[in-house]
Amino acid sequence: MARNPGIRSNRKKELIEATIYVIAAFGFHGTTVSRVAKSANVSVGLMNFHFESKDKLFEEVFKYLANEYMLVWNTRVKAAPADSWSRLEAMVETYFDRDVFTGEKLAVWFAFWSDPELRDKFREAATAVERRYVKELEHQIYNICIAQPAGMAQAKKVAVRVAGALSAMIDGFWLQALLYPKTFKAKDAIRSCMAFVKLLDLYYDYSQKLAAADKKKGES
Repeated sequence: MARNPGIRSNRKKELIEATIYVIAAFGFHGTTVSRVAKSANVSVGLMNFHFESKDKLFEEVFKYLANEYMLVWNTRVKAAPADSWSRLEAMVETYFDRDVFTGEKLAVWFAFWSDPELRDKFREAATAVERRYVKELEHQIYNICIAQPAGMAQAKKVAVRVAGALSAMIDGFWLQALLYPKTFKAKDAIRSCMAFVKLLDLYYDYSQKLAAADKKKGES
């Protein structure tokens, strides 16, 4: 009799979550099939049944984390009001959502980014994942820019630069959370990120004042 696919799927999920725990605790080189099997309280044979190799195991972990993040992102953005500020805030909040923003998962993401072997294997996939979300940040920031009286002229360029800087800020907050988990507060990080983008109001106000001063100077 064939095994129930639902049971198999649930078991595979449990093994992936056990792998996340082991990677966070022991890093890439310290993660072995036997160590994951022990953590999940299953046999090595069952591990091999679900994952042919350690490489396949890491590939499945990457897909699991990427899909989980996409689901949280889409759910939050879909539930947010349609205006760009609300959508942008929902996107920023996703980076710190309790389902994806945990000490173990942060450690695993940093393992994919920092370990030479993992970085080389997953560079293209990781870049594609990151770029997708940065492009969505850019789109909302662009909409915020063009809503400004003086925002149309270089809106695309400004949106790209601000979204890039915002993404770098978030990466920095993720690192802070990993290094200082006891003092890090996600809500403060979200506030800081949104405050940074709101500096666009000052930027455009200053630009308008400069333009008005130049015009006045030209007329005198």
